[in-house]
Amino acid sequence: MLRWRLAYARTRLGRWRQAATRFVLVPPHLHLADPSVAADFLTGQIVLAGRSLLAGGRSPFDLPPPGTAFAQALHGFGWLRHFEASADPAIRDGARQLVVQWLDRREAGQLGEADAPETIPRRVVAWVTHSTLLAEKVDFATYRRLILHLARDAAVLQVLARRSDIGMRQLDAAVALLFYALSLDRPDSAVRQAEGLVVAAIRASILPDGGPRSRNAGRLVGIVANLIPLLALYRARQLPVPEFLNPAIARMVGFIRMMQHPDGGLALFNGAGLATRDLVAEVTRFGAGRVARLDSAPDTGFERLENEHGVLIADAGVLPQGGFAGEAGASALAFEFSTKFDRLIVNCGIPQSAEGEVAQSFRAGPAHSSVLIDDIALGVVLPATDAFGRSELRVFSADENTVPQREAGSLIIGHRGLRARTGYVVERHLTLMPDGGGLFGFDRFLDLDGAGGNRRVTLAFHLHPRVLPVLLSRQDSIVLRLPHQVPGRDVWLFEAPGIALHLEESRCFEQDMMLPKTEAIILDMAISGTTEIHWRLTPYRG
Repeated sequence: MLRWRLAYARTRLGRWRQAATRFVLVPPHLHLADPSVAADFLTGQIVLAGRSLLAGGRSPFDLPPPGTAFAQALHGFGWLRHFEASADPAIRDGARQLVVQWLDRREAGQLGEADAPETIPRRVVAWVTHSTLLAEKVDFATYRRLILHLARDAAVLQVLARRSDIGMRQLDAAVALLFYALSLDRPDSAVRQAEGLVVAAIRASILPDGGPRSRNAGRLVGIVANLIPLLALYRARQLPVPEFLNPAIARMVGFIRMMQHPDGGLALFNGAGLATRDLVAEVTRFGAGRVARLDSAPDTGFERLENEHGVLIADAGVLPQGGFAGEAGASALAFEFSTKFDRLIVNCGIPQSAEGEVAQSFRAGPAHSSVLIDDIALGVVLPATDAFGRSELRVFSADENTVPQREAGSLIIGHRGLRARTGYVVERHLTLMPDGGGLFGFDRFLDLDGAGGNRRVTLAFHLHPRVLPVLLSRQDSIVLRLPHQVPGRDVWLFEAPGIALHLEESRCFEQDMMLPKTEAIILDMAISGTTEIHWRLTPYRG
């Protein structure tokens, strides 16, 4: 049924109800632009979504894309911002030539990947945002083609915006449709209809605490970065801003701030590292002084502890459902810890270009600062089929988390995901230390039924790439050096009294991170029956 509706929306009759004749308003955008990227693009050196393509004088639309994410970025046209930032007429004209090439190939039926549900909302937002560039010095026939292709995409967006089984794509589609209705000469009734779809999509995709059902804070940054320009469009169109919009943005910004470290970046859960820090800064600046930062997001399943010395962000283990599980990782009970100046403990994040088995490995439990029992994580990432009949990876768990408990400076989170398989329920106790700073933790493995038996548990603490670990003669301690810091802030000590520690190679992927290579502190221990493992991270006093 969904395929039939989408196919009908792409026909001439299907797009008739979304017909428009011209651009009337140009929305602002929050993304940084670099004209040198546009110059490289025109010379055939195209870098998108962590992959590169050397066009060698050919159109990029005639070459096989190096990956799915690259194709989505190419056909999403977000790269037009780099062309619009250039004052060089040749570069600006090059952008229009590329768009005409794309129109020719789409009309010839050569760009099937351009109709992906992840791509169409990005393209509609990009075209209306950069309509000044696209309409500059073009003839009427080309201008009309642009409008007709936008109407076709808007008809598809209307279908997608009514589907609650496609995850965050529903909200993307609804927001893009509202962009279209406000920016082109669509009637006020079309604006009101799009508003209703956005309201329904927010209810379906955003939880009461402001977090997304996909649990990806980076994805939420992109959504808010599209919602904020809508406020300017309403003012320009002299329409009242809908009552739902400002409170919805405020809730989302509050959650984003909760997931933000003092260095400005987001905690690396569920692909959040793909959001650039400059965009995070622009989004959170919108709520500066007006939006309170959350310390607990029970619906989304994240908790935050903060004092004058450090910040802890932990995953309480809530599992996303259905179409929202395709972005999440098996990060239950994982945490990140930073001082007021540096990140020390992180998760691995995920590379921009990761697909297939590579993406599966970075979304799996071992890629997080969490707990394994017999090398089994609390959740697992497995293949599934989405609402469009395509294969994707979703996170599953055998059971649910326990309700987080908070006291002054302390947090207890737990999960029953391994109880059926190993007999143990896992609890993680985390406390920010007030005097001199630091983090104290202990992990409790509860054999509630007496059937747990002999098991091997593994605790992983992935280090930020700027942290240099140094082994000591004491096997239960590791010194962590911060070579860039001043004395007094440059050395920390990780200890697990009486338990041997070792280091393993790891990676940390964040879009602003140039060198992902790092190491992880690994604690392995045999247990039998209910057991507690204590560890701490403190400033090193010598």
